[in-house]
Amino acid sequence: MTRAPLRGLRLASRLVGLIDGASRTNMRCVLLLVLLCLVAFLPGFFSTPVLDRDEARFALISRQMVDTGQLAETRIGSESAHTRPLGWYWVQSALVGTAKLAGVKNADHTIWLYRLPSLLAAIAAVLLTFWAALAFTGRRGALLAAILLGSSAAVGVAARLAVPDAVMLAAAAAMLGALARLYLPTQAREAASLLPTGAPRALVAILWGSLAVALFSRGLMALFYPLMALLALVAVDRSFRALRVTFPVVGLALCAFVGLVWYLLRHFGMDDSNMASAARAMMGRVSPSFQGTGPLPGTLLLAFGGMFWPAAPLAVLAAPMLWKARRLRTVRLLLAWAVPAWFVLDLIPTKFPAHLLPLFPAVAIAIAIAIERGAMALSGPRLVRVLWLWPVIGAFIAVSALLGLAVFDRTTSLLAWPLLLLGFFALVTAAAAVREYGVEKSALLAVVGMLISGFGVMQLLLPQMASLWVSPRVVAAIARESCPADSEALVVGAAGYNEPSLPFLLPGKVRFMDGAAAADFLREGGCHVVLIERRQEVRFVRRAEALGLRFERTADIGGIAYADGRAVRLSVYRRTGG
Repeated sequence: MTRAPLRGLRLASRLVGLIDGASRTNMRCVLLLVLLCLVAFLPGFFSTPVLDRDEARFALISRQMVDTGQLAETRIGSESAHTRPLGWYWVQSALVGTAKLAGVKNADHTIWLYRLPSLLAAIAAVLLTFWAALAFTGRRGALLAAILLGSSAAVGVAARLAVPDAVMLAAAAAMLGALARLYLPTQAREAASLLPTGAPRALVAILWGSLAVALFSRGLMALFYPLMALLALVAVDRSFRALRVTFPVVGLALCAFVGLVWYLLRHFGMDDSNMASAARAMMGRVSPSFQGTGPLPGTLLLAFGGMFWPAAPLAVLAAPMLWKARRLRTVRLLLAWAVPAWFVLDLIPTKFPAHLLPLFPAVAIAIAIAIERGAMALSGPRLVRVLWLWPVIGAFIAVSALLGLAVFDRTTSLLAWPLLLLGFFALVTAAAAVREYGVEKSALLAVVGMLISGFGVMQLLLPQMASLWVSPRVVAAIARESCPADSEALVVGAAGYNEPSLPFLLPGKVRFMDGAAAADFLREGGCHVVLIERRQEVRFVRRAEALGLRFERTADIGGIAYADGRAVRLSVYRRTGG
């Protein structure tokens, strides 16, 4: 009965040996972190279909730029999206446009091409966290901090989605690292030679350059994080030193320049011709983007437990030590970056969990410092019990994925079961052995358990849940519809189902409307089919009967609209007779 745990503990010892070996040089650390990122981020990256809402909306706008060449136009159908910055769309459209020129088949409908910038930005965020941590601790602690960040659930999600969250995370890590070297010049280590430590001009350029990139990719929210940190340091230090060393005039000038460019592009770079307006209005209005969640304070704390898993329980263990050491300048800077921003975000009525991501580098570095200095060993027995959340949350994720596949799709994945069991065993062993082998070994074993079970969930279970992926099955059903040889291309009318993944995946045109308008659309003739959601079916049938329209149902698609959390049933209709 004792052999299995011993094997798990021997594995933990080997993991510590791997960290010791890699931490001898910066290059080894970088290679290990890149390998970790690929193992953590690639499962499901290519096989998961496009997600509603935000991912599909970003991809649609970027594809529109590729198709029209209008690099300042950010609309989806008749809906304006002018509050979004342009930088992220430019990166995606440049990549997809290059792929099309290179002859990649269906490049503009291939979602993983739109996700590549997110993958690269997430890897950059992990490496920049390692660099930032070198200003606070030694190379080994910095490597541990980057591992904790790269293995967290939310960073893995950001790396797999075609949204700019990973860019904001990378910019936050770069800003934190530059600010630390400006604010803590005596704390810079020899290992921090990856980038200049004694060159204020270079550090100022990194600080404000990263903010400019974030502004033009993520929007005005990028200003929030460094601003809150600097204000907190000024208040706690009772001095403007933290502000002076950053040369704020440079930052203000750069932000003003980005704002001016944004303004000029918005007001003078858009195509406002009648033809362009008519083309935009033809699609109609797609479903809105994610509007935030939860009015209650504390919602983000619950979200943090899942987003920063498996390192979130370690933050609970590190919190007492960090509070006691809050007078140290290193700890003070980390707390100034994370605590005030978190407090304000939790007070805002509309909460976006993704807004917590830029705080994660500071949290990961704080945990690494606590582990490296042995402070975790001072935690009481009751507090250490929080590490049992490792297997609890891991089991919840695995069981939820298995039950979803079994209940909604009437199937399972035999390949996923061994991986999920092995990952769960590693998480149980990590929680059970923490007193004997220490927090570091247990944390590394938990990371391995998460990577193993994560591969099973993200690669073998989630992409197979056909009930979740309604739009791909709709596109497959419509692809079976044939048009006369002398007719125009197929045009689809959709009533009651206006998810942005549908126009992204459909090779032809789609128009969103209500059920009555769908009957009129079908009566126009030509190669038209309509997609009717069950809530619009009565209106469609009544209007069709009033018009004397003869039609037939050619396909039925059922599933779950996960963006709304409701079941949907869709039917494809086409006109028959004269």
